[in-house]
Amino acid sequence: MDGKKWIMGKTNKFRNNMGVNVPIVVYTHTDMVDTWDMFFTQLKKYLPENKIYVGVDKEHSDLSEYNQITYDDTKEYTHRWKDILSKLDEDIFLFLHEDMVLFDEVNSDYIKRYYNLVNSGKVDSIKMAYTNSTNPASDIDNTLIQSAFSIQPTLISKKSFVSLVESVPPLNIWKFEEAIESNDNHYMVRLGNEKQRGKYHCDSIVFPYIATAINKGKWNMSEYREELDKLFGEYNINPFERGII
Repeated sequence: MDGKKWIMGKTNKFRNNMGVNVPIVVYTHTDMVDTWDMFFTQLKKYLPENKIYVGVDKEHSDLSEYNQITYDDTKEYTHRWKDILSKLDEDIFLFLHEDMVLFDEVNSDYIKRYYNLVNSGKVDSIKMAYTNSTNPASDIDNTLIQSAFSIQPTLISKKSFVSLVESVPPLNIWKFEEAIESNDNHYMVRLGNEKQRGKYHCDSIVFPYIATAINKGKWNMSEYREELDKLFGEYNINPFERGII
């Protein structure tokens, strides 16, 4: 069996286990067009049947197969999201940025489990990655712990995301994370056998992604050299054009 057929076999298995087709909302900007081929091809490889929305500053032909939602890029990050959310007709979705590149199979059983928790209203959001914490496991689900909201791949209700962006003044992405103080109903995944990747975070077993592929505009080779080197070869990317860290 050739490689392409083997990959399709894996994704078919994923589809059968999925149970729910969680919509995906990707935040990006046309300044990041050089990342799109790698990011979206990897996304479709592991999530082949999920509906994909792309929040972007202006419509672009390279994104024509997706549901494009434009935002006003003269606004700060939080108000760009307000633009996106006002036009999004989904109650629950998984959001991420174009530099959070999938590199392995998504665990569909856990995605379904967490989707159902958000759908039930028991939690507002579930972040896929585990960052170092001493918080105990939640009584809601023993694979979850309370965590401050952050801009990483996250299953979230639209109602909760709208509430977050409306609770702060216009802010950039970093100030937005700092401004969200309450973590009462926001959680992150901790299965217990995550591989420590950086100083503060571990690889996600449920949603294996590079966190993040780009740091301050340059490729993040300090933590993901092996994964990025492989992807650069596959997608014919010269990392020195953007620069590396």
